[in-house]
Amino acid sequence: MVSEFRRPHCYHVNVPGETRIRAVAQGNAAPDRAEMQDKIVELLRDVVRGFRLQQARLAGEQFPFPGYGPSLAAVREIAEHPGITVNELARLTGLPKSRVSVLMTRLAAQRIVRKDSDEHDSRLVRLHITPEGRQCVADWTVASQRAIGALLQPLGDGELDVIARGLAALQRAFQRPQEQGMADRPGSPPC
Repeated sequence: MVSEFRRPHCYHVNVPGETRIRAVAQGNAAPDRAEMQDKIVELLRDVVRGFRLQQARLAGEQFPFPGYGPSLAAVREIAEHPGITVNELARLTGLPKSRVSVLMTRLAAQRIVRKDSDEHDSRLVRLHITPEGRQCVADWTVASQRAIGALLQPLGDGELDVIARGLAALQRAFQRPQEQGMADRPGSPPC
């Protein structure tokens, strides 16, 4: 049944077999449910890949944001959490600390981000978005929404409703582990 879901020339999802076996053994998923979960993971990867390709095309053709993808995600997090540290930013973005550090050095050189020393601990660097950074994010967001809107335009209202409800359900599913993780770490800053 899984083969019906796979398209030619598409990347296949590598879900460890023990994940499906454990889910079935725990009564959490029947074999058909495990196959559906595999389908969802594969479709999500395809959609995310398509979204990234659309962003890259947009960046190359319409909007010269100094960096997109991880850079844009990091800048958005800094805008939402002024004074965040590199370690906190790495945790929020899921990127390795070394990659975040390199991104911040590059974005600071482009005057998108400002790096300030912590007033209580000189070893810590606090990150802040600059006015230029805020403008880049705002411009990118408008251009990105326009481009993605053009992709969604041919879809019918029913299809858009199904997509919106499905994405909202996924968003709730992603929030549960984050909320539980935050509850397990007393004193952790809210995400």
